[in-house]
Amino acid sequence: MSEDFSYLDKFTPEELANFKEASRLKAVESQHAQPFVFEAASAKRRSRIIAEGDSWFDYLPGSDLIDCLRNLFDYDIEKFAKAGDTLENMIYGTDINRQFQREIPQIHTILRRIEQIKPKVFLFSGGGNDVAGDEFESYLNHKLSGLDSFRFEFASQMINNVFRRYFEDLITAVAQRSPDTHIVTHGYGHTIPTGKGVNFVFFTFAGPWLRPALAQKAILDEIEQQNIVFKIIDLYNDMLTSLDTHYPNFHYVDLRPILDPYADWANELHPINSAFARAAQRLHETMAPLFNNP
Repeated sequence: MSEDFSYLDKFTPEELANFKEASRLKAVESQHAQPFVFEAASAKRRSRIIAEGDSWFDYLPGSDLIDCLRNLFDYDIEKFAKAGDTLENMIYGTDINRQFQREIPQIHTILRRIEQIKPKVFLFSGGGNDVAGDEFESYLNHKLSGLDSFRFEFASQMINNVFRRYFEDLITAVAQRSPDTHIVTHGYGHTIPTGKGVNFVFFTFAGPWLRPALAQKAILDEIEQQNIVFKIIDLYNDMLTSLDTHYPNFHYVDLRPILDPYADWANELHPINSAFARAAQRLHETMAPLFNNP
C-alpha cells in the first residue's frame, strides 16, 4: 500500500525549494564522502545508483523522481538527466557543433561511470518525449483526410521496432561494461490532453504537447482525444513489458495503476508532487530487492 504523500502537494514555494535543495545536497555530500577502507569504498560504489533520464528526473517546477528517491527513500544517486531529452539522444547522442561535427555523447560518460563503479542499479527514464512530447503530432492523421486519426501501425512500428532497438542497444552496452548491473526503468501513466503546459514563475516554458497537436489535426472530440493518448501510452508500456520478459537484468515498473489520469497530473506530461512520490515508492519496491541480493 502506498504511503500518504499528499503533504507534498501543500508545499509552499520555499518548502519546495528546500526539498529540491536537500536532494542536491545529498548528491554533493555523496561525491565528497571519502571512506577510510577499501571495503567500505567498494560497498559504497555498489550502493550508488547511476541515473539518466528526462524531466521525470529533472523537473524544476516541482519535485521529481530523483528528489523523492533521495529524500524519501535515502538513495545515493549520481544523476545525469536533462528535461526534454529523447531516447535517441540519451542512447546514441545527437548533438553537433557549429561545424556539424558530432559532440561527444553523454552516454559515453555514463557508461564509463558504470564500468568504474559497477553499480547494482542503472536507473533510466525515457520515452515520454518520444511518444507524447513534441513528436506526438507525427502519430496523427488529419481528421478531414478520412484516414484513421491515430496512425496505429506507424506508432507500433516506431515503438516496437525503433524504440525497442534503442533499449536493446542500451541493455547490451551496460552489460558489456558491468554484467551484474540491473537496469530499472518506468513507463508512463495515462494522462488527459488538457492543453496545460509547464508553468513556472508566471510563464509557460514547455508545452502543452497533446491537445494542440490533436486540435491541429482537427481531432476535437474529447473522448477520441483521450483514447488516442491512452493507446500510444499503452503501446509504449507494452514494449517495456516485453523487454522485462526477455532480459533478466531489465526491470520495468508500470505506473498506470497508481497514477489517476484526472487527479495526479500538474500538466499534460508531469505528475503532481505526491504522485511523483508514489511513483518513486514503486521504483523503490523494485530496486530494494536488487540491493539485498548479492
